[in-house]
Amino acid sequence: MTSRVDRGFVLESFSHPVAIEGYSRAVAEIGLWESEKLFFRRHLPVEGLLLDLGCGAGRTTFALRGLGYGKIVGLDLTPVLVREAMGHAARSGVSIPFRVGDACCLPFPDRTFAGCLFSFNGLMGIPRRAERVRALAEVRRVLAPGGVFVFTTHDRDAAVEWRAEWEAERGRWREGRQDPRLHEFGDKVFEDAGREYFIHIPARKEVLEGLAEAGLEWIEDAWRPALAAEPEAVTRASVDCRFWAARRTA
Repeated sequence: MTSRVDRGFVLESFSHPVAIEGYSRAVAEIGLWESEKLFFRRHLPVEGLLLDLGCGAGRTTFALRGLGYGKIVGLDLTPVLVREAMGHAARSGVSIPFRVGDACCLPFPDRTFAGCLFSFNGLMGIPRRAERVRALAEVRRVLAPGGVFVFTTHDRDAAVEWRAEWEAERGRWREGRQDPRLHEFGDKVFEDAGREYFIHIPARKEVLEGLAEAGLEWIEDAWRPALAAEPEAVTRASVDCRFWAARRTA
């Protein structure tokens, strides 16, 4: 029987040489997207401790430090990517703590952070809706009251070029012909140069429901093209996504 996509699948995917090379190269060659700069400055407090969830090799972590975010911690599920981030820090002489950890069970006390980010659609790389909501609840737990969480997702409704494919995919699920490794409609496994990777592609309503279930208050969301035009290096390495900001209110 085909195994379902799980934590082990995700770990193997992000430990693949293609992932390691791409995430490491992005630290020096891409840095923050223009849309990220705008949205992060709008919502993430410069003062106070930040958590960069799913930091990979440190693309957003190092770039935020360069923008003046002086207190930041990077955390990623994949040990090899954390080692890459630590290597970048050592070579550049930047003191940033990086550690291995799971977004669904964060290794930090309650109310530790003034802000948190989960960039590059990382939240939706967690298999199963219940686990994604669990990760949102963990983010709420480690945020101080008033703390802000910024993240990105794909959007089934906004990506018009995918509408025909999603109609066909809904038919496959209805008839039981979907990829047997998947858990829920919206799940996809993609292949890139021999590396398979999982992503859940939600509708906007689904994300709003998950935030509410986890006890986070929606502040703002925006489709990337509405925020900023991106250089070719960014559009070549990523597709359009939705930015989200939510708050722990109490």
